Amino acid sequence: MTSPASLAGDSGGATASVEEDAVLDSREDALPFCDSESYWIDFYSDASLTRWVGFKSCGCNETAHISGRQTAFAVTDFYSICR
Repeated sequence: MTSPASLAGDSGGATASVEEDAVLDSREDALPFCDSESYWIDFYSDASLTRWVGFKSCGCNETAHISGRQTAFAVTDFYSICR
């Protein structure tokens, strides 16, 4: 029978997390194609929107441009549908 202590596991969890972080740090996802949208989104470190940390921009029928970090604290500066 398995004890609760062995289910919790006192090793391996931290190692898996470190390995996952390393994979995410070096991962390069394909940039999205903008197709029929044009926009600029600024990203900030927190809800106060005082420390800018990155942006994502799209132009009609182009590949997106992304710099810095993308966070949940975002402001869309402009958005339009391409014609």
